[in-house]
Amino acid sequence: MLITHHLSVNFYVATTWIEIGVSRMPQTTNYESIITLISNPRLCGYQNTFKTTNDSELYGIYIWAQHAAASLYPLLQNLEISLRNAIDREAKARFGLYWWDQIGKNVQGDTLPKFLVNIDKAKRTLEIERRKKEARRKSPLDPFIQNQWTHDQILAATDFSTWHFILSNDFCSLSPKDNANYLWPKSLGKVFRNYSSITPNSKYARKEIGDLIFELREYRNRLFHHEPVWNKAPNVSDARSAIDTIRMKINKIERLVNSLDKGLLTILYKVGLFDNARRVCSLDELNIYRYTKPYCTMTDAQHSLLDEYCQIADLKNETVIWEYKNNVFGLNKIR
Repeated sequence: MLITHHLSVNFYVATTWIEIGVSRMPQTTNYESIITLISNPRLCGYQNTFKTTNDSELYGIYIWAQHAAASLYPLLQNLEISLRNAIDREAKARFGLYWWDQIGKNVQGDTLPKFLVNIDKAKRTLEIERRKKEARRKSPLDPFIQNQWTHDQILAATDFSTWHFILSNDFCSLSPKDNANYLWPKSLGKVFRNYSSITPNSKYARKEIGDLIFELREYRNRLFHHEPVWNKAPNVSDARSAIDTIRMKINKIERLVNSLDKGLLTILYKVGLFDNARRVCSLDELNIYRYTKPYCTMTDAQHSLLDEYCQIADLKNETVIWEYKNNVFGLNKIR
């Protein structure tokens, strides 16, 4: 059983202590049927980094990595949506609903900035989906009818890269007298209300923020393509160094969220997203899945106190929660 959050259970109601060793039951399972279905190059990455000694440990780490990736998704999703909407809110206020058609841009010839290419791509995606839906309904399509997609539909169809590309110099005024026609630099402090947490120099803030977004966008794409959750590098040679690379990404997400709005960061902490990601992406959590983390030492009386809640968690397959010192804790069955 796992007591989540930062719970420390200390009951001193009996003098007889029972120490339960690490369960060996999962290690008696034959993992060949699943191991053979995972590509050898992928498994080699786990074996070489985590120095596994048997199939149960190897597959356990493989499962832990999936949980680690899942814990990062809410952070990356909140970052992407918040970034998109912060830019859109400010741009709409200055240039109107379809602001991407109105903002000043630095272009040479007929070459469109990548941001506008992505806006066009979003419209094409919407049209493709419309045609698929019409085809399923077997309704006749009029090729001369062009849908007028709403602002919200276009926005929702964009991908993460769109909101990295908008930070480029393509949309930055080259002269202070033209600032009113361009998104940047005039809107920097309205979009990134706490950009000084990245760098106090507004001249370089947009570049540094853009570099961070690019790094996290690439990382997000790797996760979505089921690549390892840790960064492979010459100095990554064991479990601790691999996990350190994951936690560095969490720290960078935190920096970016904070640069957008301190209040947003506070909310993500209050709902537990950062704590959850750091708990899952830790050596302690990894050891649960490699079957090397020992159980808590408990007395008979302590086990009796937990018995009712353990049965509920087991039979109903749910997390039992309670409040303690203004924090919410939970108990659920791991395996």
